[in-house]
Amino acid sequence: MNETIQAMRRDPGFADFFVPLQDETKFIDATYFLRRDGTLVFSEGYYHEFDKPRAEQRLISHIVYAPISPDSPAPAYTRKTLFGCLFENITKEIMATSPLDRFYPLQLQRYLELDPTQAHQPRQVHTRYKAMVPVTELEGSFPTRHSLQAIINRSASEAAADNIRVVTEQTAALLGIDSGRIGISGSLSLGCYDDPHDLDFVIHGSAEEVAGMVKFIRGLTDREEKRRVYESGKFWPIRFWDYNGDEKFMVCPFFSYLDPEEAPLRDFACEELGRVSFRARIADDTHGAFNPTVLDLDEAQTDGPGQGEITRLVLYHGGERGDWRQGDRVAGTGTRCRIQTFRQESGKRRPGEWFAAVIINNLDQMHKIEGED
Repeated sequence: MNETIQAMRRDPGFADFFVPLQDETKFIDATYFLRRDGTLVFSEGYYHEFDKPRAEQRLISHIVYAPISPDSPAPAYTRKTLFGCLFENITKEIMATSPLDRFYPLQLQRYLELDPTQAHQPRQVHTRYKAMVPVTELEGSFPTRHSLQAIINRSASEAAADNIRVVTEQTAALLGIDSGRIGISGSLSLGCYDDPHDLDFVIHGSAEEVAGMVKFIRGLTDREEKRRVYESGKFWPIRFWDYNGDEKFMVCPFFSYLDPEEAPLRDFACEELGRVSFRARIADDTHGAFNPTVLDLDEAQTDGPGQGEITRLVLYHGGERGDWRQGDRVAGTGTRCRIQTFRQESGKRRPGEWFAAVIINNLDQMHKIEGED
């Protein structure tokens, strides 16, 4: 067993958060997995090659934490101690020092440095900048609701855990849901919650319920200046500030389908048709706060080698969840694709719908067209 994993297992808190990989493990969005080389990878989306035998299946993810020694040159702000072991968050320095449109390409370079086998992993447009991690290389995961419950279980004796409990309950009351529908992601899901600056809540619901929650949060941040979050040079419409006494916490919600089969891209095949520029109006944003973000379009126009009809826009990254609203007129660049979806019926994989879409796999590739209604 890897030395880092051996050391993590000796930490008394590790067993409270970690769940070993099992046949029934769910591969869904916004969950950390521990790889057998000691790295921690973060799942993206709801499709993780279910159509392949387990031995060939890969987790579509990002490598976030890599073990380092104390004399590593990693900047102080990228270092994190998790279960008694020192890690580097490899995304932080890139985000702090690079333009948005270079963030994912530069991350991929780091993946290749950490794991040269990534160079040989086949990728399509939606996975171009992801780490493609064989499921057979995973030790287990830190499920979001399991991790939050592990923290709350300590709330009677730890002030930091009690703050998280209070804000969890306040968020559930604000959104009108049971607190059991909320999980935690980020480093807090890995047991690092002593001084939380932000709470990466993972809020579970149906697509319709989440659309209502997003509308409520947008209204909240539209109305109340003290709730608005400005970070990394932008306003985040579905993040908000919450308070426990004099303490202030940034709530950064991820949204997760209560039933993963409701995800539009739970299982799909993708044929790339060519690069395009596009203009369109967002006709429906029901799935706009999930990752991937899937937006229905109308009045769409495309130009370029892959030009043709499109009815959807797919942002296959988590950086713009909740940013785009029904009625927005947008323009950008991406890859036009023919997407065939599949559904499970009576234990069998059967074709669902197919549609033409533009897939965007990078940040800062689209913008709102101001002044058009």
